[in-house]
Amino acid sequence: MLMTIIQNKTHTPIQNQNLLGKVQKNPKNLKADLSKEITKPEISENAKGLNTAESSSEPTTAPEAIAKAGTLAKEMAKLPVLPIIIPKETKKLQEKIDDKPIPKLVHKAAPIKKPAVLFIEGFSAFGISNGDGIKDMADNFPGAKRFSWDEKDKIIEEIKKHAPDQPVILVGHSFGGDSAVEIANELNTVKNSFRSIDLLVSVDSVGINHSIIPMNVKRNLNFFGEGIVPFLHGDPTVARNTDYTEVVNELRSELHSRMDDTPEVQYKIFETINETLNEKEQGHDLEQLVLTVLTQNNGNF
Repeated sequence: MLMTIIQNKTHTPIQNQNLLGKVQKNPKNLKADLSKEITKPEISENAKGLNTAESSSEPTTAPEAIAKAGTLAKEMAKLPVLPIIIPKETKKLQEKIDDKPIPKLVHKAAPIKKPAVLFIEGFSAFGISNGDGIKDMADNFPGAKRFSWDEKDKIIEEIKKHAPDQPVILVGHSFGGDSAVEIANELNTVKNSFRSIDLLVSVDSVGINHSIIPMNVKRNLNFFGEGIVPFLHGDPTVARNTDYTEVVNELRSELHSRMDDTPEVQYKIFETINETLNEKEQGHDLEQLVLTVLTQNNGNF
């Protein structure tokens, strides 16, 4: 049997002609070269200190952590509390809000541009006054209103509803006449702007405050009786200041309870009311005329 012996031949590696002339490094030498080029980063002294401190400290246990938290809380409690600073404007606003409640919006009615003609009844018990005469006059005078002698506050409020330039007329019998004078005195104050009464008619007034007529009353027509008992008939009246008030006293023979029912007395009352309203209207018209002329002529006649 023929045996063919094949001998291994050593092959020489084929060299790339493009790489001829260039240095080829041995992989073994490459590791050494890389080790030379890559250097370890330097650690700063501060970092070393931190590393040492962390490595040297022992781990904190739960009880120790609780104890440290408690100590920290106590130390924080000792710190001063800083006050909250509120701007001055805010304080003032808060004081206003605290002191004064928010006002409710109230709609004010416009003043009445008509005369206030008010009749006041007296005390009707024991036959002192039956009020029939006052009622008849109030019912038959256009726009008039009727009140009782003890409704002074209501009467004052009614007068205030009317515009200040409108005439005010009060007609009272018995206690009603006394109340009319008291109302005039109350209106003659700074509080009530010295509200004027154009005409006050007192019919046999009884009471304690009806004899002196205050200076805010322009005219007083006073009827009084001849009765024997002082309390059951009126008295003459006088003006506190005759420069402002005109007083007319008339003595009557009728009984106290019948004086306001007498046709002659009622006629004189109506006549005087109409005169007063006409004078007021004419005076108002004259004022308007003067104002118009002054406006057109720049304040010169």
